[in-house]
Amino acid sequence: MALWKQALVAMLLVVGALAGWATLSPATAPTAIVELAARVGLPVAETGPDPAAGAARRGGFGPSRVVVGSVAQSREETRLDVIGTAEAARSVTLFAPDDGLVRAVLFAPGDRVEAGAPLLSLDDREQRIALERATIAADLARDRAARLQSLAESRSASAVQLEEAQAALAEARTQVAAAELALERRTLDAPFAGRLGLSQVEIGQRVSTQTPVAALDDRGRILVRFPVPERLAARVARGDTVLAQTAAYPGETFPATVAEIDSRVDPDSRALPVRAEIANGDDRLRPGMSFTVTLAFPGAARVAVPAQALQWDREGPYVWRVANGAVTQVRVALAGRAEGVVLVEAPLSAGEQVVLEGVQRLRDGAEVEIAEEVVPGATSPGGQRS
Repeated sequence: MALWKQALVAMLLVVGALAGWATLSPATAPTAIVELAARVGLPVAETGPDPAAGAARRGGFGPSRVVVGSVAQSREETRLDVIGTAEAARSVTLFAPDDGLVRAVLFAPGDRVEAGAPLLSLDDREQRIALERATIAADLARDRAARLQSLAESRSASAVQLEEAQAALAEARTQVAAAELALERRTLDAPFAGRLGLSQVEIGQRVSTQTPVAALDDRGRILVRFPVPERLAARVARGDTVLAQTAAYPGETFPATVAEIDSRVDPDSRALPVRAEIANGDDRLRPGMSFTVTLAFPGAARVAVPAQALQWDREGPYVWRVANGAVTQVRVALAGRAEGVVLVEAPLSAGEQVVLEGVQRLRDGAEVEIAEEVVPGATSPGGQRS
């Protein structure tokens, strides 16, 4: 068959199909096709508007079933995660109290000691001899001053002699005090209660006042030192609560309180040094541990919508608001995120409903039927938590 004949047959088939459409379903056929069917002499039934067809053009047959959630009010929050280092509430390195030979080491590494407990003893024989001499000299000076006092009362000794004897007694007593101090300095005592580190001296070792003996830490409280960026320095205050986590105890969070804030920002790091205090009565935490410190700074009040409600198109994010059985598209501006919700700037009020599921057939003004309302913290049918 010639090509032009094939094309003619195809055109006749197409015209016949369109005319049949107009004849059988004039309500759904375009107006131009209905007029074409009338011109070729085909019967076209008179019909009024088809409600179902109208509903189809509006987005579906009858109201769309949707799952909705509620709009709430929430406060915008700036979260800061920084790395900090643990320090003991009090920590010192103890040095030998005097020059001399170590006679005894009175502690073991890791011991807990009370304030004033002896830790190190030096050879003190020379100091004991000096104290004995000073004590004898003081006794003699006291006796002489007592005799001259009696003689002065009977006018057998002059006032000058009595004053000289009293001055000699005072000097002798000063020598006794100096000898006692020198003897005390032959023993190293703990300045406060705490835990001792490794010993750095041995019996028989000759030491000086520059020789370290051991570290002493008061671990009843742990201070975590961390930096706060300059942009947030004005928002941190003493008494603020922060959360600290350490790799030594995975999954465990230690509440801490901001206890100390430096008076100046570090010019090199542009950060404000801060210390947060953690109670450590069970002695689980150690100085030197690294911590991840989390701070939360509350900000402005925002509208919070469930994360599932957020939709996007080429113009940006929006949500479907449900009111009086119909939906309205509401444009939103993102302001932040929180657990399960999105903080937005939008003309929405707390308690209003927004669509979470069933958005595929929605159009602005479309009628909807609420199949389920998801309350905050519950799990929606799609498995998402809102």
